[in-house]
Amino acid sequence: MSQNLDLAAEVMSAYSDMVDDRSVDYVIYKIDDDGSTIVPEKSGDGYDDFLASLPADECRWGLCEMDLGSYGALCSFEPVFFTWLPPAAPEAQRALYERSSGLLSQEFDVVVVSTTVSGPAEASHEALVNRLAAAGHPRHLELPDHDISIGRFAGKAQELLFELRSNDENERDTYGHVIFKLNRLFMHDVAQTGDLAVAHDEFLAGLPADECRWVLYTLDISSLTSEHEPTYTFFFTWIPRVAPERNRNLFYLGGDGTAMGAYETRFTPTGMLADKVEEIAECFMGDVSGLSEVSYERLWEMARRRFKRAEAEKQEDEEADRRLRQEDAIIQGEVAEGGLYR
Repeated sequence: MSQNLDLAAEVMSAYSDMVDDRSVDYVIYKIDDDGSTIVPEKSGDGYDDFLASLPADECRWGLCEMDLGSYGALCSFEPVFFTWLPPAAPEAQRALYERSSGLLSQEFDVVVVSTTVSGPAEASHEALVNRLAAAGHPRHLELPDHDISIGRFAGKAQELLFELRSNDENERDTYGHVIFKLNRLFMHDVAQTGDLAVAHDEFLAGLPADECRWVLYTLDISSLTSEHEPTYTFFFTWIPRVAPERNRNLFYLGGDGTAMGAYETRFTPTGMLADKVEEIAECFMGDVSGLSEVSYERLWEMARRRFKRAEAEKQEDEEADRRLRQEDAIIQGEVAEGGLYR
């Protein structure tokens, strides 16, 4: 086999099918029969099918989208680059594939998770996630120096939001919580989901101490209200105080280079997502910086006050609403006069 390998044009088109178009879940690459060019061999759907397509006695490279859960600073569904080196493959072939992995992986600009495996046991989903977790985060979200645009939603986030919005009222408790994040392409993406059976402590563990998130959390309130309203869903922006300033600024204001006034919140990343979940969430909490603010007791008390307020609490809430309407009128006046919030 040649020591100087070329990349066939089909290599990047197959890569684009998976990463950009999301028309396939995996692509397998090999060195052609002439031993001079890397070519795509097969593509398809499903991790099990991907593993079954790797030969027992020949080397390959593979790129497969996998659910890595909350591992690292990445989105849940990541393209993982595999170097497949089974022990039964010829030694010279193993050496060439291992040595040439960088030639292929460097062309895959959005792939940051790579692994070398020699058999099905090492390549299993559980083994891979455990190995990655033991190795630590590959990198944190790198923020560029130039202005960026943050108005897009990754495919997984779009699918999940569509699913939630299209369900009827009695089916919205499919997810107990959904945690959103910005992925490395600065798209709104899904970081973690959990059903209603997930313990609240496990949900809290999904909120990182040093990175921002957006959160939908559904509380079972069947003991507070009628059967027609068995759940109450909160939406908040998780902005821990120790998160890097630039990360916090992205979740507050965005970085699209547009001079937005404080009143025009729907143009911020949080506002864009809030528009998407407006039909799903009943309570918009705003910014949250500590776990105590979203403890089970705190959320339950907010729900209780919403559905079973004492008379004194009703008066307090009415007074708060009156103050908010006054403030809104002032802001609207500033906008009309070309003032601060223009």
